[in-house]
Amino acid sequence: MYYVDTEILRKIGLTENEIKIYLDLLKSGSSTAYELGKHTSIYRVHIYDKIEQLINKGLVNYVYKGAKKYFQATHPSKIKQYLEDKKKELEIQEQKIDSLLPELEAMINLPKEDTFVEVFKGKEGLKYFLKDIIKTGEEVLVTGIDDEKYQETLSLFMDQYFRDLRNKKIKERIITLKKSNVFRFNKKMAPTTNYRYLEEKQFNPTNTFVYGNKIVIVTWDTPVTAVMIKNKNVALTYKNHFEHLWKVASVKI
Repeated sequence: MYYVDTEILRKIGLTENEIKIYLDLLKSGSSTAYELGKHTSIYRVHIYDKIEQLINKGLVNYVYKGAKKYFQATHPSKIKQYLEDKKKELEIQEQKIDSLLPELEAMINLPKEDTFVEVFKGKEGLKYFLKDIIKTGEEVLVTGIDDEKYQETLSLFMDQYFRDLRNKKIKERIITLKKSNVFRFNKKMAPTTNYRYLEEKQFNPTNTFVYGNKIVIVTWDTPVTAVMIKNKNVALTYKNHFEHLWKVASVKI
């Protein structure tokens, strides 16, 4: 009884059924497809496919004895030849890849507009994008805002935010709800901020900030969540929509 480490045969690319057939043929000398099916418990419909694969690998051949076709394993040294053939094929594929790489690498440099999305939660998330507004240094357009929530949540930080807007001369335009008791930051605190107002039927309560090539959407769930989208074209669409609303919004409450 001989023990064969079939794992080695698997690692060089033989399947489980190919190994069964190959080892059976080594032991039996030669067999018909019917006999192989009985010996290996592989369905006859699959036997021919596996034998064909072994023939292509140079590990099996066949002879006719009368009208019957008998399959037999080639000498085990053919396994080494099979590996040599695989190695040559890999070298050919490697050469093809080498010639293809410059084309693939060139694709990396193609101009394209990527979209980046980040999600921030809690007070620190609000602080992050408000600091990013200052860092970007461009006009910020705001809709659907309830300033009172920002004042309640980030009282001291909002003082700093408006001080930075003022010092860096960053303009801020806000469209908010037209109502008599609407909360606004006073002009002394926020001199670069201008408000306009929309009637409730026109007003979208989704709090949105647009600046540079970024859009930030804030939802006041628990915890508060800020979703930042970075895409030049999307930001431009939001800016155009804001300008339309700004034209129809009222200067006075």
